[in-house]
Amino acid sequence: MIEKDTSPAFSHIDSSVHNDSAVCDSLIKFASKYLKKPYCYGSNPPKCFDCSGFVNFVFGNFGKVVPNSSGAIALHGKFISFKNAVAGDLIFFTGRNSQSETVGHVGIVTEERDGTIYFIHASVQAGVIVSNTEEDYYKKRLLFVKRVKL
Repeated sequence: MIEKDTSPAFSHIDSSVHNDSAVCDSLIKFASKYLKKPYCYGSNPPKCFDCSGFVNFVFGNFGKVVPNSSGAIALHGKFISFKNAVAGDLIFFTGRNSQSETVGHVGIVTEERDGTIYFIHASVQAGVIVSNTEEDYYKKRLLFVKRVKL
């Protein structure tokens, strides 16, 4: 279960931005075509990706331009509570320092199931993969979820 969802002020954040679920499903299907592609800093799509380059590439295929850094991407969209995360939302984490409050990593939510958020992203260690918020590494670094209008 997502621990940080217990803050009363944060757990009730919801957005008036709603994306068409068919578009979001298509976005996830498109992103999934790149599973197992290798990681490379600076991205060289579609050969290899870093986290923000992957988000930029996937969203760009759906007509949405987002910046090429996780911190800059985090400035866009509307905050969504963890329990209301849906496919196509963006999930943000700190970087390697779990004590930091600075955005250092971004992924695309594939689903929320039983209090766990699953997301597709470009990981330094494994390239494009699906991870979840119950994995120790990500659990310690989870910051917030945002929804960008598609």
